[in-house]
Amino acid sequence: MKKILARLTLAAGLTLGASHAAYAQFAVIDAANLGQNIITAGKAVKTEIYQDSNIVYQYQMMANQLLQSMNLDPAAMKAQYDEITGDISKYRQLASTMTDMYGDLKHGSEWVSHVQTLISRSGKTDAQWFADMKTLYNQRDSEVTRLFQAGNDVMTHAQTLARRRQDLQSQMTLTPTQQATAEMTTHYLDIVSSQMSDLIQLTAGKQQHDAQNQSVANQDDKDRAAAAQTFQDKQAAERASYGL
Repeated sequence: MKKILARLTLAAGLTLGASHAAYAQFAVIDAANLGQNIITAGKAVKTEIYQDSNIVYQYQMMANQLLQSMNLDPAAMKAQYDEITGDISKYRQLASTMTDMYGDLKHGSEWVSHVQTLISRSGKTDAQWFADMKTLYNQRDSEVTRLFQAGNDVMTHAQTLARRRQDLQSQMTLTPTQQATAEMTTHYLDIVSSQMSDLIQLTAGKQQHDAQNQSVANQDDKDRAAAAQTFQDKQAAERASYGL
């Protein structure tokens, strides 16, 4: 399962490190298909949250029974109680992470629905609409920049939560049912991550392109400053040679 879970993390790293070439080869997002997959992934996450909440409840009952038990070895009871409460803490953290992830997926679904509406209103195909938006984005149009950055923020945050989920689950011993649920959830999150990679490539590529331009501008400023300093030093040397 760890290999499956690691795929989402790897996809995040590769995508966020997108090159300028990837930025130039930006593909079209299938908004309708992506929206449906986000909804499906959200349902899988919700199922996992339900399972985790039930397990926390069961562990809490076990902890309460231990506290009410009589004639048990104190050291053994303390060790078992600490183990149970430790598991409760881990499952609560996992449930909290999954709840945050579910919220992000809802935001992602709303973002995709908004994009679908914009495409429908424009009367253009997905390819034409995204091509137009890419051109505007390159021209620093504020509305398009905000739109694409919103989608990028949602997806990168979901990927961060996916890594946190992976770390937590690697510390737990999952039942067969939990294992199957976790693998199914990861499968759908992997699909969503793959489909959103084009959007992240667009924004990551744009950021890299801007950074390159800024680097060139900074170097030009340094060259101009060096030339000005050289000119001033030359003037000062000439004045000194004339005794001024």
